[in-house]
Amino acid sequence: MADTTKRLLDANVFITAKNSYYQMDIFPAFWSWLDDQAELGALASTDLVFDELKDGDDNLATWVKKRRQSLFYLDSSSESVASHVDLLWAWAKREGYRTHVVEEFMSGADPFLAGVAAEGGLTVVTLETLARGRKRKVKLPDACDHLGVMWEDTFGMLRNLGARFV
Repeated sequence: MADTTKRLLDANVFITAKNSYYQMDIFPAFWSWLDDQAELGALASTDLVFDELKDGDDNLATWVKKRRQSLFYLDSSSESVASHVDLLWAWAKREGYRTHVVEEFMSGADPFLAGVAAEGGLTVVTLETLARGRKRKVKLPDACDHLGVMWEDTFGMLRNLGARFV
């Protein structure tokens, strides 16, 4: 049975793919696959991830700008998302993260990505891993776990969506 869960992609999925194993000039099939999956409704990302990626001076920024409506269309400014973000702020403070660490986390797209996923029952795709008790950085998988949001890495997404590059 096919996995029908919609995925929500973190910026690091795109950045790492572009810089390493799925470079755009040598593995265009990966990038076409992302387009195809977005068209099928299997994956998306948010306006804030778009904002993080669009201003680069590289082929990823060019690629991203062409996909604002087809891939990076989920809005992260709803009241429901804001309530999830507020929960994450309170959770991070209770967990003992230092104020500047919490502020750094809250100033990026990650808490909103987790909030959008929680609001829509989506799975987050990120290359971050659990902090496992370390308090130097609030990690997206830990935030997802706190909100009850499923998460996986790029290879889990590819496997779970049945990607095959031949």
